[in-house]
Amino acid sequence: MPTKNSLLTFRDEINNIDKKIVKLLAERKTLVLKIAQCKIKNNQAIRDLEREKKMLQKLTCLGKKNHLKPEYITRLFQLIIEESVLTQKKLLQKFSNNNELIPIIFSFLGPKGSYSHIAACEYADRNFQKCITNECSTFEEVILSVENNKSDYAVLPIENTCSGSIHEVFNLLKNTNLFIIGEINIFINHCLLALKKIELNKIQRVYSHPQPFQQCSNFIKKFPKWKIKYTKSTADAMKKITKYNEINNAVLGSEIGSKIYGLKILHKNLANTKKNITRFILLNRNPIKISEKIPTKTSLIFGIGQESGALAKVLLILEEKKLIMKKLNSQTIYKNPSEEMFYIDIQVNLSSKLMQDALQKIKKITKFIKILGCYPSENIVPIVS
Repeated sequence: MPTKNSLLTFRDEINNIDKKIVKLLAERKTLVLKIAQCKIKNNQAIRDLEREKKMLQKLTCLGKKNHLKPEYITRLFQLIIEESVLTQKKLLQKFSNNNELIPIIFSFLGPKGSYSHIAACEYADRNFQKCITNECSTFEEVILSVENNKSDYAVLPIENTCSGSIHEVFNLLKNTNLFIIGEINIFINHCLLALKKIELNKIQRVYSHPQPFQQCSNFIKKFPKWKIKYTKSTADAMKKITKYNEINNAVLGSEIGSKIYGLKILHKNLANTKKNITRFILLNRNPIKISEKIPTKTSLIFGIGQESGALAKVLLILEEKKLIMKKLNSQTIYKNPSEEMFYIDIQVNLSSKLMQDALQKIKKITKFIKILGCYPSENIVPIVS
């Protein structure tokens, strides 16, 4: 029977194995960078999906022989592969655009600790060496700060797997002269936070942005006596109860935010769905050119009147060109209810002949069309917040 000393021995062995794993991952990353340099030199695509598929098959078979479940091996190596692809993308993009190592200013819906702040920091960490953050009180202010040259990038949430599209942002995209140049997916871990550990039935008010209340509605319904109070952002809510020392009140906010504002976590992962992911877009004053070797997404909006079958015609054009539609969102245009606006993401490079031909045909059957941007597409890799 294992003793206390043998338990310590086992843990030491595990610690040594973990150290070896980290060192091997570092060696792997060095090889990934060398592979990326070869691909750039030989003008090869970053991603080889067929090779990845075969590699995962071999690894899951090896895992079975060593009594490891295929799901475990698949999850582990999908994360490793995505990190490798991201590393290669960063090198290629720097090579293509020659990014200067200067501080980049990101505007987001603040204060610090909001999910937009988390997305801004994560995107900056992936793509730039230095960044400065600029807190804004509204989505409109976020966009205006870039339009007026006060910051370089606007960070905006555009959709959530639990609550759907964020319509306020779609309306802003129609009128701004900025371009989408990137996207990032963030895993949203909504937590119930308070100044001190408190019984849930003693909570009087809960503060947050409207989106978390929508995404955590199943949990909120369990406590009908709670008074719901909306704030400009989740971080604004955390800042509020900290400033006024509201002991009997709570907040729906991020785990990172709890550390910033010194709040206690009462409950974690409160969203209606387990995989609660928000997609954020990055906007800049200038569009970017994307290498054909990088998986790319093109986003656009178009308007149609009351003409019967107009949308079906647009979708038929995409089908004829074999263009893959990743998202379609409809919205009635403000002050013009007879006209409908559609937002669409297409898995294609804007500069491709197929896309250019499709655009020429779509323009003939729409009241207006606007290209929002062409940018590297990101597979959903949850980033714990």
